[in-house]
Amino acid sequence: MAAHVSIAMHRLLTVAVLGGALAAHGQSLPQTGQQKHSFEVVSVKPSAAANDSTNVDTTPYRVHCENVLVRQLLMMAFAIRSESQIESMPDWAKSERFNIDAKVDEETAAAMKGLSRDERQRWQQEMMQSLLEDRFHLKFHWDKKELPVYILTVARNGARNGSKLKATVPPPSGTDRNAKPRDSGTSFSTNNGHMVVANGSMEMFANQLSHMTEMDSRVVLDRTNLPGRFDWTLDWSPERQQNSFRGADGGNPAPAADTSKPTLFTALQEQLGLKVEQDKAPVDLLVIDDLERPTEN
Repeated sequence: MAAHVSIAMHRLLTVAVLGGALAAHGQSLPQTGQQKHSFEVVSVKPSAAANDSTNVDTTPYRVHCENVLVRQLLMMAFAIRSESQIESMPDWAKSERFNIDAKVDEETAAAMKGLSRDERQRWQQEMMQSLLEDRFHLKFHWDKKELPVYILTVARNGARNGSKLKATVPPPSGTDRNAKPRDSGTSFSTNNGHMVVANGSMEMFANQLSHMTEMDSRVVLDRTNLPGRFDWTLDWSPERQQNSFRGADGGNPAPAADTSKPTLFTALQEQLGLKVEQDKAPVDLLVIDDLERPTEN
């Protein structure tokens, strides 16, 4: 997933971030053969677009994709952080694009309203898995392999840890009974080298960084040992512009990068007191056993 997404696309990036967080906390997703939640109505059509701009809009009850790659669908459906975690995908699935519109029925929509954020996230992922299994005849299994990764750590300033993160402060109790508690969810957006995060954990940040182009498809693992939630803003000059996973303005050229800003690696250390270092570690792999061009509507 490209790092340079529009603010309108933060819901899609949340899907990937929370999916990785669920897996990291031992909340595994259903495997092949188990009953999953599914969309009631699904339309899948080949895309006739002559470019690589992708537009995706998600709500708890509907997913609408234009000119999307199967790789991008897989990353929405499973708790994986990087395309390097997808193995044995057929060549056609790496280049052919599709338009998808999927909706749940009224009963499912009503049931989802009563779910917690994490539970609703799991249902959404199960629905995407069902879509891939029903229409693309996906069959898969999980494996583990040692791969090059990045390790997210706290930078050191001499002998002292140099974290510059600001802990999230919940509103005082009793001040506003209608106010939503800050721990109810994470809010973040990224747009052309500008990131704003509220109530974010380091595990979720490592997952988010895994999607950045600067990480060269490596998984980023959290080794900061910083518990709790934080608010932060990060500004950097994107390494390169990409059109994939842009929002409603996906048909327009991406704005030129601001070269007066530091690189992502420098910005992490200067602005947040964090750094990433190269390493190797066991990584979960989604191994494709079977994947076919989608069936007709």
